[in-house]
Amino acid sequence: MDIVKYPYKINRLFILMGIGFFGWLAWFSYNQINNTEQWLVVGQSASVTAEQARYLLSATALIFALLTLMAFIILLNSFSERQNVIFTSDSVNYPKGHVRPKVITIMYGDIRELERVNAQHNEALEITTSHGKYRILKSMLKNQQTFNEVCERLQQMAAPFITVV
Repeated sequence: MDIVKYPYKINRLFILMGIGFFGWLAWFSYNQINNTEQWLVVGQSASVTAEQARYLLSATALIFALLTLMAFIILLNSFSERQNVIFTSDSVNYPKGHVRPKVITIMYGDIRELERVNAQHNEALEITTSHGKYRILKSMLKNQQTFNEVCERLQQMAAPFITVV
C-alpha cells in the first residue's frame, strides 16, 4: 500500500490573531509599568500600592509575552512536514499537539472502535484502542470532505480488526 497523507494543521489565521492579540497585550502591559504612580483599588475589597502594581503589570506583561512566543512557535510548527495524518500499510500516524513534535502511531490491529463524536463543538473521529482513546479533529483537516475521506479510509483499514457485538 502507498503512504497516504492528509494535512493536519491548525488554522493559521487564528494563530496570527493570537500573536497579534497577546503581543498587543504584552506591549500595553509593559508600557503601563512606568505609568503607575498611584495606588490601585480593586473594587472595595483590595488595594495595591504603586510598587505592587508595577510587579503585577510586569508579571502580566511576561505572561502575555510567553503566550505570544508560544503562538509564534505553533505558527512555525504549522509549516512542518510532520503536520499530517499519515496512513501506512499497518498504522495511522498524526501529530499529538502543536508545540511538541510528538507523533501518535495507532496500529490498525489495536483499534477496537471508531466513532464520530462532537468534542467541544467540534466534530471528531474518536479511535478507541486497547491502549486508550484518541481523536482526530475535523477542524484540523482541510474541509468536511477531507474529514469524511479520513474516516472512511480508517474504517476500511481497521475493518478486519474491529469486532461488531
